[in-house]
Amino acid sequence: MSGLVAFHLFAVFVGPWAAIREQTSPLAADCRRLVAPYVDALYLGNGYRFFAPEPGPSHLVKYDLTLPGGQTLSGHFPDRAARQPRLLYHRYFMLSETLNTLYTPDKNAPGRAVFDRYVRSYARHLLLAHQAANVRLTLVEHRIAAIEDIQRGKVSLADANLFEELPLGTFSEDDR
Repeated sequence: MSGLVAFHLFAVFVGPWAAIREQTSPLAADCRRLVAPYVDALYLGNGYRFFAPEPGPSHLVKYDLTLPGGQTLSGHFPDRAARQPRLLYHRYFMLSETLNTLYTPDKNAPGRAVFDRYVRSYARHLLLAHQAANVRLTLVEHRIAAIEDIQRGKVSLADANLFEELPLGTFSEDDR
């Protein structure tokens, strides 16, 4: 029993430690390979990296809806103002981060089909929730500015150069 507890604690530690692939040490990568099936099955490779020590960019999904009468409605998720309490905001945040995690530019890559299904699912939900005729989705990456640039006033957190948009497609009622 002690061995199982020790293995589990090791996996809990390794999950976040080795989560950032491009910043992972060879030792962390080797440890991750040892426990990968267990970590993946229990989803222990979670997002502590969003907070420290080197958080990566955050992502949101923008949408532009065309309603049946021709009106348009734009929004994004996560949206702190629209999603309260904070736990609900965090759930939407995880939806956008999951989409980013699944993204691969290679349309023939094995994981691309899963990404495309997620995008269609998000589009279908928005179409149904708003009874919209069509929806255009965009994945937006918000990079983090260097603290020195912010302190010197060279850049603000909302600087347009910190945002990059990836069009995901336009979906219509037929995609419901």
